[in-house]
Amino acid sequence: MEIYHPLAFLRNGWTHRRLILRLARRKIEARYRGSILGLIWVLIQPLLMLAIYAFVFGTVLGSRWPLAQVGDAPFALVLFSGMVLYSVFSECVNEAPNLMLANEIHIKQMRFPIEILPWVSLVAALFGFSINLALLVAFYFFAVGPPPLALLWIPLILAPLALMTLGVTWMFSWAGVFLRDLNQIAGILTTALLFLSPVFYTIERIPESLRPLYALNPFVPLIESFRGALFANRFPDNPGLLAVGAGAWAVAWLGYIGFMRTKKGFADVL
Repeated sequence: MEIYHPLAFLRNGWTHRRLILRLARRKIEARYRGSILGLIWVLIQPLLMLAIYAFVFGTVLGSRWPLAQVGDAPFALVLFSGMVLYSVFSECVNEAPNLMLANEIHIKQMRFPIEILPWVSLVAALFGFSINLALLVAFYFFAVGPPPLALLWIPLILAPLALMTLGVTWMFSWAGVFLRDLNQIAGILTTALLFLSPVFYTIERIPESLRPLYALNPFVPLIESFRGALFANRFPDNPGLLAVGAGAWAVAWLGYIGFMRTKKGFADVL
């Protein structure tokens, strides 16, 4: 049985980095090809979502976030910040069960490294994140003022998020070849995890008795650290962030191992 080094998945990604970037670019362009506005939708979609959040939660529901945590930031921006971060994970995981089926032609090309396809999904999702983050910072500037310097530490938050997303995408992509029901399971999982994460509410809303269990959700320290950096100019020193980072590395490594050990059987099933 072949043993894979804990850094194997990173080495593989670096080795094929040019191919990954090229495929990610094609993926992004194909997403908007044929539409009248083309890549302009990259800006229009998050702007529309931000406007909807502002109207529904700010105007209709009159929702507010504790001032001690976000200062004078509008509720829509606070909500949008959580959605922006979570969308990286949900976009990749929802696509993962059909990832191999959608790339059957590559699977039959024995020389093509199909294990890089989750990398392609991640890079495309991070592209969308960068656009959303730029819009978030721009609206923050007009609504509150100059963004805090703590935003420079966002890569520390993105790193464990990217590792966890990669690992789960590898797991769901190889499992989706053999278990077609996983497509529905992925949608339920990402929706449930969205509402079980502090995206629409603060942790203080969770009953004290349930908070230790709630803290096991890896998106709790990720989203809280991200909001702390943006709205409170706070260095991402959440103790849970280190645990999430270690767990995310393990998930990525195990997901990669599972994919590499099962990929030889993809062609027979597909």
